[in-house]
Amino acid sequence: MGKICLVLAAIAASISCNRGRTESASGINSDTLAIDDTTACDSILTDEQEDEGLSFENRSTEVFGDFIFAFTHNTRFQAERIRFPLPVTDIDGTERTIKSGRQFRSEFRLPHNDYYTLLLGDQRQLDIVQSDTALVNVSLQIIRLHQLTMDCYNFQRSEGRWYLMNRTESHVLPHLVDFFHFYDQFSTDTIFQQESLAPQLKYTMDDPEDDEADIEGTIDSGQWPAFRPEMPHGEFVNIDFGQSYPNPRRIYLFQCGISNGMLDIFTFQRDNERWRLTSFEN
Repeated sequence: MGKICLVLAAIAASISCNRGRTESASGINSDTLAIDDTTACDSILTDEQEDEGLSFENRSTEVFGDFIFAFTHNTRFQAERIRFPLPVTDIDGTERTIKSGRQFRSEFRLPHNDYYTLLLGDQRQLDIVQSDTALVNVSLQIIRLHQLTMDCYNFQRSEGRWYLMNRTESHVLPHLVDFFHFYDQFSTDTIFQQESLAPQLKYTMDDPEDDEADIEGTIDSGQWPAFRPEMPHGEFVNIDFGQSYPNPRRIYLFQCGISNGMLDIFTFQRDNERWRLTSFEN
């Protein structure tokens, strides 16, 4: 099961910030760099990891999962990968610009999550994720469930490297409002959560004795607390690779751990005017 989330799992790989990288090597000229970012580069990779080829200079095209981990954890690397002046559009339509990395960090809080999520409308859309090197535009969305708004950090790949091109604040997609209303309560209200399970919830887990096999079965609402993992609530970080939602009555939520290889897959389906969790894979 772990094979189906290759790109999100790549977030777990720590990335070097390359102290000696020049402006020309990073693909940015002097006009685009922040002039007041002198923060010392954070240490992200161990020597062993560098030897395993995880540093960016060993790759002709960056994997987005690796890039976004470095971008959210390393302020120097972050400043190098923002196209300044950065266009910003607030939720009321106000447009302005951010001129430096220091100003960017003072205005916006980027997550240092232990996991990221991926919302899909069709599991076949995983092919988009697994074809990471063909991606050109990706959005990191910080979704506020209660307010139904989101901050979108929009990235573009140029000459194999990812850059933040703009940041927008907007309302969530209209056809996801109903699901987000449901999920906001589902993730915070344990009684509502148990009432919102399918009568026989399908459960799949890796077979501890066979890496290539799964164990499948069903559980009822009384057994759910023993299986229930921690779920994102209040807000969560979603990675938008360009997926669509052709059937707004079925949503797949992937939750992928950064440091522990965790992968949880929740399938939600709306039936008879009510959302239910119909299957869970761990």
